[in-house]
Amino acid sequence: MSVAILIEFKAPDREELYIPVAAQGVYSTEWVPMARKLGLQWLPLFRTGSPVDVEDLPIVVDEIRQLRAALSVDPRKAALLERIDFILEALDEVKPEEIASVFIG
Repeated sequence: MSVAILIEFKAPDREELYIPVAAQGVYSTEWVPMARKLGLQWLPLFRTGSPVDVEDLPIVVDEIRQLRAALSVDPRKAALLERIDFILEALDEVKPEEIASVFIG
């Protein structure tokens, strides 16, 4: 199993966007403990999956950035940081007004 971001768009002819986040084990052992340590609210929810209101997506992105900053001090986390950068780049390309729904899990 894995954790991914699924974004569906308002335009019926636009294909959904699927952004892989992490394998379930990696998410549970790397993402969740650090998110909890930082006091983040959204990221721990995605281990089991959760819909996200479009209005809350900037908060989720901010939490991902906070997680990245916290992990960046550990050189052993290079692969994880690359994945987070990929996720942030993909989300930066999405215009919120075009989104119909978001599910992360």
